[in-house]
Amino acid sequence: MIKEYHFGKYTVEAGNLDKIFFPDSGLTKGDMVEYYKNIAEVMLPHMKDRPVTMHRFTDGIDGNDFYHKNIPDYFPDWIDRTTVEKEGGEVTHVVCNNAATLVYIANQACITPHIWLSRKDKIHYPDKLIFDLDPPESESDFSPVIFAAKKIREILEETGF
Repeated sequence: MIKEYHFGKYTVEAGNLDKIFFPDSGLTKGDMVEYYKNIAEVMLPHMKDRPVTMHRFTDGIDGNDFYHKNIPDYFPDWIDRTTVEKEGGEVTHVVCNNAATLVYIANQACITPHIWLSRKDKIHYPDKLIFDLDPPESESDFSPVIFAAKKIREILEETGF
């Protein structure tokens, strides 16, 4: 089954929409694509002009996954991109500036788009900061994360953020 999504001058064809991507809930790839389409208006301002590393799960959340940085040749030309130097060469990333691109990468089984903390025009000057607070895997107690989050908040408030 193929479904077409229309975004002005861009059309995205999405396939395998019945494929189960989240077995515990029965949600499909189609559900995920629809979700990203529906939240695009809220999500896109946070992604604007930022390179994306696609965390792809071609067989759903329980299947094999991989991080996809270099935009494949088969991606449409209308998808924004930026080339960044790296040791020994360069890599060209997707830049997700519109709903069509967000739906396109969702159809590519990108469950988690990881955005850079900097924008493509100031790649070496991040303007975002992320505190990734995960409990130790051996812990079922979430209280250390809550404690850390409150401490970070306290420090940020003391410094005027």
